Order: sequence, then C-alpha cells, then structure tokens
Amino acid sequence: MAKTWCYKMLACILLLLQIMSSYCLISAPVKYPTTLETDKSALLAPKSHITLDPHNILAQNWTNSSSVCSWIGITCGLRHNRVTAVNLSYMGLSGTIPPQLGNLSFLVSLDFSFNLFTGVLPQQLSSLHRLKFISFRVNKLSGEILLWLDYLPKLEHLSLRNNNFTGFIPSSVSNPTNLQFLDFSSNSLQGVIPQELGKLHNLKNLYMEYNHLSGRIPSSIFNMSDLKAIAFTGNELIGSLPSDMCSYLPFLQGIHLSSNKLSGEIPSNLSECSQLQLISLSYNSFSGHIPREIGSLKFLQTLYLGGNNLNGVIPFEIGNLQNLAQFGIEQNQITCTIPLSIFNISSLQVLLLNQNHLSGSFPKDMGNLTKLKQLDILNNKLTGSLRREIDKMYQLDILILDSNSFIGFIPLELFNMSNVRVLSLTANSLSGGLPINLDMGLPAIEILYLGGNYLSGSIPDSITNCSKLRILELSSNNFTGFVPYFLGNLRILERLSISDNNLRTESTSSELSFITSLTNCQSLNRLSIGGNPLDGIIPASIGNLSTSLQNLFAYNCKIKGIIPPDIGNLSSLVTLSLFENELSGNIPPTVSHMHKLQGLGLHRNNLRGSIPEGLCDLEKLVVLSLSQNNFFGRIPECLGNITSLRYLHLDSNMLTSSIPSSMWHLTNFLYLNLSSNSLSGFIPPEIGNLVSANTIDLSMNHLSDSIPSTIGNLISLSGLSLAHNLLEGSIPESMGNMISLVYIDLSYNNLSGSIF
Repeated sequence: MAKTWCYKMLACILLLLQIMSSYCLISAPVKYPTTLETDKSALLAPKSHITLDPHNILAQNWTNSSSVCSWIGITCGLRHNRVTAVNLSYMGLSGTIPPQLGNLSFLVSLDFSFNLFTGVLPQQLSSLHRLKFISFRVNKLSGEILLWLDYLPKLEHLSLRNNNFTGFIPSSVSNPTNLQFLDFSSNSLQGVIPQELGKLHNLKNLYMEYNHLSGRIPSSIFNMSDLKAIAFTGNELIGSLPSDMCSYLPFLQGIHLSSNKLSGEIPSNLSECSQLQLISLSYNSFSGHIPREIGSLKFLQTLYLGGNNLNGVIPFEIGNLQNLAQFGIEQNQITCTIPLSIFNISSLQVLLLNQNHLSGSFPKDMGNLTKLKQLDILNNKLTGSLRREIDKMYQLDILILDSNSFIGFIPLELFNMSNVRVLSLTANSLSGGLPINLDMGLPAIEILYLGGNYLSGSIPDSITNCSKLRILELSSNNFTGFVPYFLGNLRILERLSISDNNLRTESTSSELSFITSLTNCQSLNRLSIGGNPLDGIIPASIGNLSTSLQNLFAYNCKIKGIIPPDIGNLSSLVTLSLFENELSGNIPPTVSHMHKLQGLGLHRNNLRGSIPEGLCDLEKLVVLSLSQNNFFGRIPECLGNITSLRYLHLDSNMLTSSIPSSMWHLTNFLYLNLSSNSLSGFIPPEIGNLVSANTIDLSMNHLSDSIPSTIGNLISLSGLSLAHNLLEGSIPESMGNMISLVYIDLSYNNLSGSIF
C-alpha cells in the first residue's frame, strides 16, 4: 500500500514538472542569437539620427540593398563576420548618437571624431564590452563624463576632446585598467582631479587641458611609471612639482602644465626624466633660477618657461640642447647677456626672450641660427647695432626687436629677407632711410612696425606694391616728403600710422588726396595721420573710407576748411581726433550718425556756431572735447542724458546761460571743465551728486550766489577751481571733508572764511 502511494506521488511530481516546464517555454522570452542583420539594424539607427550629411556619404552608401561590411566607415571581422569598427570621422555629420549602437556586440572601435554631433552619449554604449577604442573628439556633445566606464574592461583609448562636457571627472574613470590613452581636453570640466587616476598603471598619455580644473595635481599621477605625456595646460591648478617626480616617471616625454597657478621652483632633477622632449611650464608663478641641469636633456625639443617669476641668467648649458627647436622664457626677470651657446643650437626655430632685463649686443654668431623662424626680444636692454649676419636666418618669418636701445642704420640685408611676414623694430634709436625697392626685398611682408625711431628721408613709393601688407606703422620718426599717393594699392591694409613725422600731401589741389586713394582699402580699421604738416582740406571722399574704420587720428596737421558732412558715413567710428587744426564752420549734424563713437576730440580749432543737439544721440560717448573754439549759445540740456559721459571739455568758448541742471545727474563724471566762458546762474546743491569726479573747473565765468555745502560730498575730487566768478558768502565748512583735494582755487570772488 505504501509502495503504491509512493508511485502515485512520483507520478504527480513528474506531471507537475512537465506542466511547469511547458509554462516556462511558453512565457519566457526566446533569446535569438545576434547576427549581421542585428548590426545592420543598429547602424541604420545612426543614419536616421543624422540631420546633416553634407557629402551624402551615408545617404548614398548605407542602403538595405548592400552588405553592411561594404558600407563606408564599417569594418567587419573575418572570424565572426560581424561589425568590429565604426569610423565616421571627418565627415561633417550633424545629429545625435543613437542608443541602438549598444547592440553592436562585437564592436572593438568606435570613432565619430571631427563632426558636429550634439546631445549626450547614451547609456547603452556600456553594453559594448569588447570596445578598445572610443573617440568623439571635436564634436558638440554635452552632459557629464560617463559614469559607466567600468563596464568597458578592455578599453585602451578614450578621447572626448573638444566638446561641451561639464561636471566633475568621475572616479570610475580609473576602472578600465587597460586604459593607455585618456583625453578630456577642451571641455568645461570642473573640480579636482580624482586621486583614483593613479590606478591606471598602463596609462601612457593623459590629457586634460583647457578645462576649469582646480586643486592640486594628485600625487598618485606621478607614480604612473608608464606615463609618457601629462597635459593639464589652461586650468586653475595650484601647488608645486614634486622634486622626485622623475624617479617615478622614467619614460616621460612631455610635460604640458602651462597657464595654471603652479608655484615654487622648477625641480633641478628634471634632468632625470632623460626621455623628455617637451617641457611647457609657461604662465604660472614659478620662481627661482632656470635649472642648468636641463641642459643634459639631449632629446629636448621644446622648452617653454615664459610668464613666470624666474630670475637669474640663461644657463650656458642650454646651448647643449642640440635638438631644441622652441625656447621661450618671455615675461620673466632674466638678466645679463644672451649666452653665446644659444647661437650654436642650429636646430632652433622659435626663440622668445621678450620682456626680460637682458643686456649686451647681438653677436656675429646669430647667423648660425639658419632654421630660426621666429625671434622675439621685445622690451629688453639690448644695445649696439643690428648685425648684417641676420640675413643668414633666411627662414625667418617673425622678427620682433621692439623697445630696446639699438642704434645705427637698419642693415640692407634685413630688407632682403624674402620670407619675413612680421618685422617690428619700434621704439629703438635706429636712423637712416628706407630702401627704394622695399617691395622687392620684402615680398611676403604683412606687418611692418618701424615707429618710434629716428628714421628719415622719404617713404618709398615702392611700399604701395607690398600687396600683402596689413599693418604699416611708421609714426614718430623724421620722415619727410610726400605721403605716397597710391596707398590705396594696399587693398587689404587694416592699420596705417604715419603720424608725428614731417610729411606733406602731394596734390595739385588743396585736398588731402591720399585719403581718396585709401577708400580702396576696405579693411581699414585704424588711420593715424596726425602730427604732420599736411596743410590741406579734408575731402568729401572721407565718407567712402572703410565701413570698418574705428579710429581716425588727424590731430595737429594743419587741416583747414570745414568738417565735411560725409564724415557721418563712418558709422563704425569709435574715436575721432581732429584737434589742434585750423578747422572752421559748424560741427556737421551728420556726426549724430556715428552711434558707436566713444571719443570726439575737436578742441583747439576755429569751429563756431552752437553745440548741436545731435551730439546727444551719441549714447556711447565717453569723451567730448570742444574746448578752445568759438562755440556760443547754451550748453544743450540733453548732454546730461549721455550716461556714459566721463570727460567733458567745453572750456574757452563763448557759451552763455546757466549750466544745464541735467549735468549734475551724471554721477560717473570724472572730469568737467566749463571754464573761460560766459556762464551765469548759481551752483546748485546737486553738484554734490558728482561723487566720482576727479577734477571740476568752473572758473572764468559769471556764476553767482554761494557755494553749496553739498560740495563737501565730493571726497574723490583732487582739483577744484571756482576762481574769477561772482560767488559770495562763506566758504562751506563741509569742504573739510574733501580729503583727496590737491589743488583748489577760489580766488577773485567775494568769499569769506578760511579753507579747511
């Protein structure tokens, strides 16, 4: 009986298991194996997410009728015949990254570099466990850095450079332990660099430049023995470099740490990083001397130490770096002479020594630098003459020797350097003239700065054939003769300065005809011709100058006649300086069209008439100077509405009536001069509103009544003149509060009491 019962129980159990098994087969989802068709579907998703395909590469090539493995940018593996690589780089594509890419289960390499993809990276990419290479470099992707990197155990290369990623660097970035290349540069990442990065023992290249990272560089990074390049340029990192860093980084080839807030001394044992090819520590706060031990780094090609607080001398041992191509120590406090050993580095291409305290003269050996392309020694204390041997630097592209004490003639050899684009010799004591065939010797010249010397003779007409010239600066010399008439041949000219010479205009008429020629220069944004005896009339063609013209300086050059109404066409003008001339007539109403004007200087002319109310339309005006003319009538009330106004010079005219009440509401006024007119009325209490004022001069008028006590509010005032008026009463005691006052004149009034 018991045996029968057992058999029945066993039968029931078997039946139950069979039922459960059938149920599971019905209800459980069937997992089909992925195939190449799966990959095809996953890839057609990116195609549907692309909004711009400028070359129609995907539209014409990625079709259902062709094999996935033949599509452009797709690579399939031979073993499984599955998609192993997707490379859509440099195609100019726009769109978003679709989550379906996570279905490419055999994918090893994913490269969407140099496109215009936006949006965030989908979480589904974490399913691609075989991935070794990921690059979304140079796109417009956003969001935070991936938190699921630990799902990609085989990852070796990750580049998200040049995107819009934000937030912090997650500590999970250290989980793909096979990672060899990591680049998060040129994003908007912030916060500190996680200490966990030091766990990436296989990492060879680490780039996190141009973000907003702060704090110290984690010490763990200096323990990554395979590291070849470390790059944190353009962040806000603090601290110093460990003195023993090279003990742990024997293979280090590049240190990119410029533009941070690092301090301390440069470790002398950098020489122990014997494989170093690049050291870039510029624009930090490093102090002390340049370590002479650096001279033993025989593979070093780039050494940038500029923009720090380094002092002492350039070590002679630097000359041992026979592979050095770029050397920059600009903007430091380096003294003494340039060591002769520097001029024996035949590989040198860039030499930046500007803004130091270097002295001495150029040696003949400078001609050894035959590969030099850029030489900048601006703002030092170098003396002597320029060497003729400079022409042996036949590859020179940029030569900047400004603000030294060089003397003598400019060697003709310098004007025969056919590759030079930028030549700048400003603010020296050079003399002599320019060669007549300037265009033949400098065919590539784009920027020519020769101002602030003692150069003489005429400006050669051949300069108008230097067709690539964009900037011509010849001001503050002793040039004579005529302004070259055909300056308009320089059609791409952006800046022209010939001011403060002894130049005249060549014309059979009385007009400044070279201005008409300059109307061909439609990129001109700065024109400075002041300080020359031009002795002519402004032509109406001035209104045809470039619409890009922002600065026009024609002061003290004996200009006669009227200001032509056409000048109002210069709608981009920011500064107009016509002071100290012989201009007559009225200010043309068209000046009101210059809505970007910030500075208007017309003082010391023979202008007359009333001050036009059209000036009140210049809402960005900061400086208005009309002094020493013959203006009469009222000061326009609306001038007080120009809230940007800081400096107002209306002195030495024939202005009458009272000072407009609106004037006292310009609380940001710095300088007010209404002296030597015939203004009447009284000084109102509102004068106390001008709390920012530095100088107020109301002398030589007919102002009456008492000085208001509110004048004591002007605690920033350093100069005050109320002399030669009709003021009366007692001097306010509140003037004792004017603690910044240096100069005060209350003479020739009817005042009583003491000052202070």
